[in-house]
Amino acid sequence: MIDDKIKQPEEIKEKLDAGEFVHGIYLITLSENPSNIMDIVPAVMLIQQSFYDICPPVIGMAKGKKSALEMVRKLIDDIYRTTGSFCIAEYLENR
Repeated sequence: MIDDKIKQPEEIKEKLDAGEFVHGIYLITLSENPSNIMDIVPAVMLIQQSFYDICPPVIGMAKGKKSALEMVRKLIDDIYRTTGSFCIAEYLENR
């Protein structure tokens, strides 16, 4: 899922993969902490190779933290309405 405010998502992905600084972009990932459903991570964290190497799969990209929070809310709402559960990883695998 990509925020409508992001005009060139492929270019941003390329910059992130190259370890370049991308200002104001937040990534939504599945959480590796069993107590959480998803995590919101500033894309600037990916500059650190150690974080890049362990970053969980990205399921969303938003411009700004407020947009990232809204995207997470929408994803959870849509998934719960569709499945009646919060099994986000399973839902995304079956899409």
